Amino acid sequence: MENITTLHQFLQAAGVQYQVFDLGRRVVPLDPIEFAQVEATQSPYPYPRSGHAWLGVLFWNPALSQDHYIWFIKLPLDERGLLNPAARSQFLQTVVDALGKDPTAPMTQEQQEQLKSNPFIFQPSQDKLAVFHARINAQLARPASIYYEHCQSYLKGQLGWDNWQQLGLQGLADNLARLSQAQRDEELPQAIGQMPPEPLAAFASVAEHFPCSPQMAEAWLTLMGEGDHDAINQMVLRGLAGHQASLAKAIELALPQASADTLVVIAARCWSALTHPPLLKAYLTRLAKLDKTLFVGLYSDLVSMPTLRQQVLSVLRDPERDQALAEAIGHLMQSVKA
Repeated sequence: MENITTLHQFLQAAGVQYQVFDLGRRVVPLDPIEFAQVEATQSPYPYPRSGHAWLGVLFWNPALSQDHYIWFIKLPLDERGLLNPAARSQFLQTVVDALGKDPTAPMTQEQQEQLKSNPFIFQPSQDKLAVFHARINAQLARPASIYYEHCQSYLKGQLGWDNWQQLGLQGLADNLARLSQAQRDEELPQAIGQMPPEPLAAFASVAEHFPCSPQMAEAWLTLMGEGDHDAINQMVLRGLAGHQASLAKAIELALPQASADTLVVIAARCWSALTHPPLLKAYLTRLAKLDKTLFVGLYSDLVSMPTLRQQVLSVLRDPERDQALAEAIGHLMQSVKA
C-alpha cells in the first residue's frame, strides 16, 4: 500500500481498466477527470445522498480475461461534501488484506466472506442493480439478459398491453440500454401512452436512469396532461429525469397539488431542474406549506448538492419569501439548534 492512497492508484497498479458509476440517485457514469478531482479532495462529490458517495466500480483486465469485476462502495463525505480519505484508505486496506494487490485474482470462500464483511460494501436496490448490469453489458458489448427479447416484444405492442405480468426490471433495463433510433422516436413513445399503470411504474423506475428522447418526453407530458393523478405525476417525473427542459415543465405542472411522495421524487431524482431559481423557490414553498418536518429533511438533501447549495441558501435568505416558507425556515433553525 506504499504510496497508494486512491482507488485510481490501486486499480492502475493492478493493471486493470475501470469505470466508476454513481448509484446514489440515478445510475450514471462519472467523468474520470471529475472522479479524480473527488478522490484528490479537490472537488465535492457531485451526487451525495445521506452524507455518502454510493459508487459502482466496474473493472476488468482485457489482456487476461473477458471477466469483469464489480465493487459497490459507500464512502462517507464530510460537511463540505468532500470524500473522507481515512474511510477510503480503510476500504483499500481491507481489500488488500483479503485479495492482495490483484483484485482480479480468484478468491477462496474465506476471501469472499472477508470482502463481503467490508463495512463500506453495500447492496444496491433491484432497479438500480438491473440498470447497472444493463449499462455495463452494453458498454462491454456483451449479450443482454434472457429477458431482453420478451420485454422488447412487449414494448413494441406485439404481446398486448395487458400481458405485462412476465416483464422484469432487467428486461426493461436491457431494452433502454440498447435502444435504436426507431425505438426512441416511435415505439417507446407509443408504449408510454398505452401501458397500464403497473408496468408503466416499473418502466419509469428504470427509465429515470437513461437519456430521454424528445418524442418520449412528449409522451410523458401528454400522460401528465390527461388527468390530475399524483401517482401518474410521479411516474412522469421519474421518466423525464433524463430530459432537462421537459422535466422543469413537469415539475411546474405537478407542484400545485404535489404530495409528500411527489416532493421526495423531485428531490431525489429531479434535482437538476431545480437549479432554475424560480422553480426552486416554488418547490420549497410547496414543501413548506405541506410538511415542515419533511422540509427539514429535504432541505438538508438539496443543500448538500454542489450544484444547488448556493441557490437553496439564496432562497432561504430571500426577504420576499412566502410566509409558510419563512415559518418552515424558522422550524429548520430550531431543529439545527436542538
